[in-house]
Amino acid sequence: MKAWENMRYGVLIPAYEPEESLVTLVRALTAAGVPVVVVDDGSTTGAEYFETLRVLGTVVLAHETNHGKGRALKTGLEYMWKAGFDGAVTADADGQHTVADILRIGGELETHPGQLILGARDVAQMLPRSKTGNSITRVLFRVLHGVNLQDTQTGLRGIPLDSYTVPGLLTLPGERYEYEMEMLMHSRTLFPAGVTEVPIETIYIDGNASSHFRPIRDGMKIYSVLFGSFFKYLLSSVLSYVVDYSVFSLLYYRVLEQAVPSQVAARLISAVFNFTLNKFYVFKGSGKKYNLLSYTLLAAAVLTVSSAALYILVDWLGLPAYSVKLLVDVLLYIVNYFVQKKLASI
Repeated sequence: MKAWENMRYGVLIPAYEPEESLVTLVRALTAAGVPVVVVDDGSTTGAEYFETLRVLGTVVLAHETNHGKGRALKTGLEYMWKAGFDGAVTADADGQHTVADILRIGGELETHPGQLILGARDVAQMLPRSKTGNSITRVLFRVLHGVNLQDTQTGLRGIPLDSYTVPGLLTLPGERYEYEMEMLMHSRTLFPAGVTEVPIETIYIDGNASSHFRPIRDGMKIYSVLFGSFFKYLLSSVLSYVVDYSVFSLLYYRVLEQAVPSQVAARLISAVFNFTLNKFYVFKGSGKKYNLLSYTLLAAAVLTVSSAALYILVDWLGLPAYSVKLLVDVLLYIVNYFVQKKLASI
């Protein structure tokens, strides 16, 4: 019986300047009855390995120049969807994913239709630099995006391919390693059925020497994606304050010459500006729950909590007003961000 006989799944391997281990992996998968698609991402070496794969009957897609892992994955996913595959198991080309684990991920795709399946490595067995990076990213991902995953940097993934997921996957930003982070960040939208993690072996060959991951450049891209919406949220807040101050100054000095009505009008205008910027820029593609009414109710709730906190901590307990207000405003600002982000995802 061939692997994954009940559904048409295949293995997708993005490869850049591969070694013999790629051929070894593909031979083993082919022997198990699994179709394999390899994407040559503009390699300048390893042509003989790609030619061997073609002789074996493996589909080899090629980029003329190197674009990055994210682009290679998009190329392969688009090909497999058009070829009629129901799902793709993405694996690395360096032999650090076992055939047994790859087959297990495919089996989980059958067991959990519509879900994104992640092969989760044991953090305790990772190389020190990988363990540190993965641990930091895992915590930040949980804090910023509310999703608790054991391994946010795994390349072994089971991806369902259908008319809903594929267009979203192909239009996700990111051309290199940050694309995989984008996939996780948008997993709730792309894979509404959920995400399942499956334990896999933690393997490093020659200290992971064959990896093309560039710690500084690629790491910065990943973290820029991770913090992306929060930085945009900060920018939106600054621009909204500029609008608020400018409108107030214009109304007070040129039109109304009264502070309170100028303040109210400026705050209303800057609030509408902030909402519009958040909806169409910060939380681009936000759902129906993120509207002017929910934004107004949230603003009213924040004002109420802020006022109550200041009354209790300053007027009642006698704590210093300046430091208390600063602390309360910062905490509520962060809470406000997460609440708006949650509303935008519904």
